Amino acid sequence: MSEKHTIHGTNLNDVLEEAEQPGNVIDYQPGNTFLHRLNPVTKLVISLGLITIAFLIPDFRAGLVLTVLLAMVVVGTGVYRPIAKVLAVIGTPLAVALIVIQGLFYPENQTPWYRLNDVPIFEQIIVYEEGLLFALLILFRILVLMLALLGTIVTTHPKRLTIALMEKRMPSKLAYVFLAALQFIPQMRQRANAILDAQQARGLDTSANLRRRAMSLVALLAPLLISMLISTETRALALESRGFAREGERTYLFGVPDTPLDRVLRWAMVACVIAVAVWRVIL
Repeated sequence: MSEKHTIHGTNLNDVLEEAEQPGNVIDYQPGNTFLHRLNPVTKLVISLGLITIAFLIPDFRAGLVLTVLLAMVVVGTGVYRPIAKVLAVIGTPLAVALIVIQGLFYPENQTPWYRLNDVPIFEQIIVYEEGLLFALLILFRILVLMLALLGTIVTTHPKRLTIALMEKRMPSKLAYVFLAALQFIPQMRQRANAILDAQQARGLDTSANLRRRAMSLVALLAPLLISMLISTETRALALESRGFAREGERTYLFGVPDTPLDRVLRWAMVACVIAVAVWRVIL
């Protein structure tokens, strides 16, 4: 079934984009790039394949190359802004922590890389080469994981991902888990902001001392958890009323194309992972 179906003269891609406008950092970012047009399953396979390769090769330069390639793809696709925000918030402190901890305390440290003399209390701090190399290895592996998965998330509409997985014979309940996982954090963040704004409008002080802030946190968590439980029950009833759990063939509003290029890319990534795994075993 072609993806270019229309509803009352409106392109279905436009309907999808209007149905879920980006409001959070890791939301779907509409676009018409090559990465956006790929089958969601293809993007998942490529992402998992690159992550596997990064973790199989015990050299930080492999992770560095993959990180640079993924960064180029993200920039070329135009979805680098939300990904850069996540990397800045999570990647920067993680990089500093890894370099400091591993550079100083890695068990296999032997070769001094830098000495810092006349340090109070410690007198001398030595940063070791082995620890730095290990820190870079872990850091670039994590960057590959984050870039690959975030690139897939922000260029894939959740509904397209769910349908693509179900068309690949994945059970509907398991496919829905993927959709719910992608939507859970943004929805929870929106609800938390709405509850916090409502409570502040009623006079709740969230900028006082530590004790008042702790009480504010309790006042925020209680309605947040209750609202999420109510939302979960409502969604379960809605899914049940629409025949979500029924067996048999399903008909979807739109199709997700699985082109020959998608199939070639998936098999090529599987072949690359197998080749790297065999190479690691041989060596």
